[in-house]
Amino acid sequence: MPAKILETASFLYALIEIMNEKGLLSIDELDERKKQVAKRLVRNFVESGIGLLYQDSECDKYTFEHEAGVDCLSRLPVCKAVCCKFPFALSKQDVEEGLIHWEFGRPYLIAHGDDGYCVHLDRETYKCTVYEHRTVPCRGFGCQDNEKWQVWLDYEKKVINPELMEQINESNVNIYSFPEMKLISNCSSTK
Repeated sequence: MPAKILETASFLYALIEIMNEKGLLSIDELDERKKQVAKRLVRNFVESGIGLLYQDSECDKYTFEHEAGVDCLSRLPVCKAVCCKFPFALSKQDVEEGLIHWEFGRPYLIAHGDDGYCVHLDRETYKCTVYEHRTVPCRGFGCQDNEKWQVWLDYEKKVINPELMEQINESNVNIYSFPEMKLISNCSSTK
């Protein structure tokens, strides 16, 4: 168990024990309230149509076999790494490895800066600063014919889709603005 989780769990259990010893709550009351809160949270998630953001179907990113065959370097002057503005979930491997930053208020969601780009993007070169450790969605995203994120109007002629930024902004507002998140990633359909 990672040290932070152990520290947090120890603090919480100590607090519960003190409150129980002082007669402020009973363990039975706590268990009952925990069940009520869990039901309420599930009901709220279902009613709102949104839930927790996480990467379904874990893959080892270092042995991932479906890397996109896109020549990003030749496209960067046109697209300006627009794919680095896409929201997506991290894997358990990414989180436990501790190299990929995630949103503090949105655990498992790739961290973005105030400019909307991933925090790992070098803003001058548009290159990834954690390239060797990049996520499965980054490794597998193909911008040439992606159904969800149509980056190019014409891939061969490098004509970017002018409506893409509106789609990205709308998606990011929806995902980053809600207290709960949507399920949006797995190994077979990246980003």
